[in-house]
Amino acid sequence: MNNTKIIILRAFKDKPGGYISGEKLSKKLKVSRSAIWKNIEGLRLGGYRIDACQNRGYRLTGEPDLLDIELLKSKGINYQETVDSTNLAARQLAENGAGNFTVIAADEQLSGRGRHGRNWHSPKDKGLWFTIILRPQAAAPAKISSITLVTAAVVADYLNTINLSLTVKWPNDLLARGKKAGGILTEFKGEPDRTEYLLIGIGLNVHHHADDFPDELKALATSLSLESNTDIKRTELLLAILDKLQQAYELYFAAGFAPFLQLWKKYNVTLGRRVKVELPQGSIEGKAIELNGNGALVLQDESGVIHTISYGEIV
Repeated sequence: MNNTKIIILRAFKDKPGGYISGEKLSKKLKVSRSAIWKNIEGLRLGGYRIDACQNRGYRLTGEPDLLDIELLKSKGINYQETVDSTNLAARQLAENGAGNFTVIAADEQLSGRGRHGRNWHSPKDKGLWFTIILRPQAAAPAKISSITLVTAAVVADYLNTINLSLTVKWPNDLLARGKKAGGILTEFKGEPDRTEYLLIGIGLNVHHHADDFPDELKALATSLSLESNTDIKRTELLLAILDKLQQAYELYFAAGFAPFLQLWKKYNVTLGRRVKVELPQGSIEGKAIELNGNGALVLQDESGVIHTISYGEIV
């Protein structure tokens, strides 16, 4: 942020709720009225809500929800303003020996990723984009494949305590009124009999307005702020979610998916519905009839054949 914007913000804060004329700001800063307007527009683009009234000037009515970087760092969270993706940054940390439950969070992802290499829209100051590194002790990947479902259920359960109504779609989507509000991307490195590390990437749309989404996403995506009247603070939300997940993962690695099965079912919008599941080898259509104790989806096709699906995506 340039010095002109900083001085304008200080002027607003010295007169909370009041109007300041563009002429007064121009004289204070010794710049043109046009320069004041351009800097006001820059602040608006940065998330500051500034009203303009003819013959009265400008008034600050709202500020962006900036992450508390110092607090995050004091909690041991690796913060970066901008990354290609938090999963990629986390992988680099993991390869360099980062320990269990290391967290990296960013304000913006330039190449945020969803499943199957899809782009995840991750604009600055709008969401929570973070990845957790886990190092399960001697756990085979097949034994912990349901950790994505655990993550989705626990995050939905917490968010629904703050005046939201989120549901989960197998295996990794967080929905509000059928629109996507968040997603989870789980990646791992290991051998068939052991996992070296897991990366749990979580993206939550927090402060997006409808116009913040690209045209192709406007009918498909939503945000926590659009779905709730609660004043959501990103730093507090991130720390609360991390606390819930740390407790959940300790239980999961000790007792498996069983303690979380009913929680997932409580919020799911998959079971009992006809679905199409995309698999690496093709697709299967049928009714989703159950989730088994390992987190696999049990689907019955039109001919009555039962399929147990551990990996795939509902479309």
